[in-house]
Amino acid sequence: MARNKAVQVACSPNLYEKLSAYREEKNLSSDADAMRELTLFALRILEHSDDSDEGLSTRELMEIILTYVVKNQYTTSLVHYQTFNEDGVDMSKANAKHKDVIGKAESKIEQILNGVK
Repeated sequence: MARNKAVQVACSPNLYEKLSAYREEKNLSSDADAMRELTLFALRILEHSDDSDEGLSTRELMEIILTYVVKNQYTTSLVHYQTFNEDGVDMSKANAKHKDVIGKAESKIEQILNGVK
């Protein structure tokens, strides 16, 4: 049975603090476990970030997911508004409200993508 290879890596104090914080946050038993998890995570990102293939990059995929999540959130609010409107729903007002809601969702998406909190 072959023994696993061991890799020793020197870390700056700043990097080691981040590693220790990650280990504690994830409740891992050792620095080695934390380093293994972080290394595997980084390698997965690198493997899937190649822009030379025809697939979407991780960032593009996350932006698409963000778009759908935010629009879904705003549309759900609109459905809630229409459902609990005691006077009934005037479709012309509802259509205008829907366009307004989607516009707000797209504005929020742009803010998030531009780093505005």
